[in-house]
Amino acid sequence: MQITITGRHLEVPGLLEEMLTPKLTRLTRFGHKINVVHAIFGREKYRYTAEFTLNAKGFTLAAKASHPHDLLGAAEEALDKLTAQLKTREEKRMELQRRKAPHRP
Repeated sequence: MQITITGRHLEVPGLLEEMLTPKLTRLTRFGHKINVVHAIFGREKYRYTAEFTLNAKGFTLAAKASHPHDLLGAAEEALDKLTAQLKTREEKRMELQRRKAPHRP
């Protein structure tokens, strides 16, 4: 999995990169073939934004969040949204597999 971290109108601190890398690699536990995760951080006046785009085999997910005081808070919020999307997708996939399974009398 390739992780790209970019900053718009700000320089992304190395500590933030070190904190996010293990959290982003944990997304593979949902069983999908994740190819690329692109994280974009931005600052507009008094608001910090975090945007994650996840490209996997067959689909793309995106999550965006903003926080008024903290870049890490925005990143955590967006990562929670992305994790929720992956969970929902995994649950739907498992439900479909259960429906396709042969019925036992």
